[in-house]
Amino acid sequence: MPSLTVTPQQKQITFYTSPYSPYCHRVHIALEEAKISVRTYEIDLRPGCKPGWYIKVNPVGTVPAFTYGGPSVSPDQPSSESLKLAESIVLIEFIADLYPDSGLHPLDPEIRARARLFITLSHDTLHHAFRGFFFRGERIDTVLPSLEAFQALLAPSGFAVGPWSMADAVVAPMIIRFMRLSLYEIGKYPMGEGKRLLKALAEPKFARFMQYYESLWDRPSVKATWDEPTNVKMWRIHPNVTRTASALGH
Repeated sequence: MPSLTVTPQQKQITFYTSPYSPYCHRVHIALEEAKISVRTYEIDLRPGCKPGWYIKVNPVGTVPAFTYGGPSVSPDQPSSESLKLAESIVLIEFIADLYPDSGLHPLDPEIRARARLFITLSHDTLHHAFRGFFFRGERIDTVLPSLEAFQALLAPSGFAVGPWSMADAVVAPMIIRFMRLSLYEIGKYPMGEGKRLLKALAEPKFARFMQYYESLWDRPSVKATWDEPTNVKMWRIHPNVTRTASALGH
């Protein structure tokens, strides 16, 4: 009889996600790069709306998360036989290992190590600037030095470390949101700071940053996974980025 062995690539993957989360967006991009078709299930993250059963998938309660393997069951009835995985970078590494031809893991070990280092250092630059601007309402004079430090991490040309890699899947969602949400003046920063930020980034000083943004914006996997109307709608009502009356400029 022919073997019924299931290969790792044939096992089911259920992806628990949220449409506005940049962390989920990272994984969407990686899946698109690997050309994997998975079952997706959106988790409502609003207070009091997250389903109680979700702790069976991720006891911490955050997204993104996977169930991998086990029987094919309804996403809201996760099987005890499936592997449960969470955290965006863990999921991207998992996809890269399952699909080595995806380009997420550079074949050159030196470039692969640089990609991992870039991810770590970008947290203290890009991620720090994003939270400061949108969540804490800092002005651009405070945010721009972090973006300049992030720019200094970039390879002279191409993507983050030259060729496309997992590093780009990790930072693309933050950069896209930085640029697009600023255009709509969404965030806790004083009204008008979004346009000021975009004007500052258009200066020659940030030429490499803008070149990188444009490369990401043109990447098919990014375009296919970015839903601007939904993100604008959901970020406008996000309680952590809603402006106070003083920030409205009245």
